[in-house]
Amino acid sequence: MNQIIKKQILFVDDEPMLLKGLQRILRKMRPEWDMAFSSSGKEALDILGQQPMDVIVSDLKMPEMYGMQLLTEVKTRHPEVVRIILSGHLEHEMTLQSVQYAHQNLSKPCDAEILKQTLGKLFALRDILADESVKKIVAQIESLPSLPAIYSEIIEEMHSEDPSIKKVGDIISKDLSMTAKILQVVNSVFFGLPRKISSTQEAVVLLGLETIRALVLSVKIFAEFSQKKFSWFNIDELFSHSISVSTYAKTIVKKEKLGQDLINKSLMAGLLHDLGKLILATNFQEPYKEILATAEGADRNLWVLENEAFGTSHAEIGAYLMGLWRLETPIIEAIAFHHCPANSMSQNMGLLTAVHVGNAIDHMGQSSTNGDTDLQYDAQYLDTLGLTDRISEWHRVCSSLREEPRI
Repeated sequence: MNQIIKKQILFVDDEPMLLKGLQRILRKMRPEWDMAFSSSGKEALDILGQQPMDVIVSDLKMPEMYGMQLLTEVKTRHPEVVRIILSGHLEHEMTLQSVQYAHQNLSKPCDAEILKQTLGKLFALRDILADESVKKIVAQIESLPSLPAIYSEIIEEMHSEDPSIKKVGDIISKDLSMTAKILQVVNSVFFGLPRKISSTQEAVVLLGLETIRALVLSVKIFAEFSQKKFSWFNIDELFSHSISVSTYAKTIVKKEKLGQDLINKSLMAGLLHDLGKLILATNFQEPYKEILATAEGADRNLWVLENEAFGTSHAEIGAYLMGLWRLETPIIEAIAFHHCPANSMSQNMGLLTAVHVGNAIDHMGQSSTNGDTDLQYDAQYLDTLGLTDRISEWHRVCSSLREEPRI
């Protein structure tokens, strides 16, 4: 009989009553978790120095050392530890800042079941990113794509005290090929703008900084891979598919009223969900060419064939790269599990659901040279979430967009 390896979790809060409350409501988790409790940031760092932890859950506003400072230290000293904020002070501005040092934000009071679900999802994602099969494939890659400099410039401007739309537009305009592609995409039917956009500054004003951020990263990455010529892999087709999935995911998120934050993230996740295909096609050309040919000729999904050949799939490879780039956890989760959403441990509809369904909708009935021509929804996963009766409506609204010509 296999022994259960308990997760090691450290809770940090300066309020003794809250720590006692956490101990009480989480008592039922003792068979699965070993829990430690600390009343200060300094004490928490001492504990981490003495024993390994899987997760730290910290309050934000504490005396001596703020939660922000504590988690920044943890990120530097113990980068393998999952970092979560549990606070009653999650103002919008703080939430935006926390992306740099926390994997997840939770508001007080937090139900034990919500905390359990959140940790379950993060553990499942971390297990994928730490999987030896993924690491083995990554180790064989001569060079992983690096985060584009132009993207880093835009992020720096977005995080400045007074972010300027004009400056972001100017940054993009310095790259002529980037400018041309961005304008081509934003003037396509998928964005449905009322008039033609002629400048990057105008695009930023109409679409917003988050949308432009997602477009810049995806356009730049696809452009880098486009320079690597191989006739058997259609990069333009994959980019068009990625645009479609991001549009469908955004449409579904809007339809379900899941909020602006997930609308923004749906674009990034949809645009980058198949990035792993580019990495595999570039670095393992002959075996991947055979896998694609088999996927086209047999009634089998591409990701299944990838797992048989490599021990992992494009979804996990893409998620691994997004983890290296420190993209937000929900985006990494959506990329990692977009074929197998039930493996995520997610028990609520969110970004992953939207990307999974959007991907299935676009593949249905599409002819493709890159595999995955007839994917289906994970019906059991959707049924578990109580979403089966929503599928027809999502398909209807997304199919209405498909009737227009693709880019």
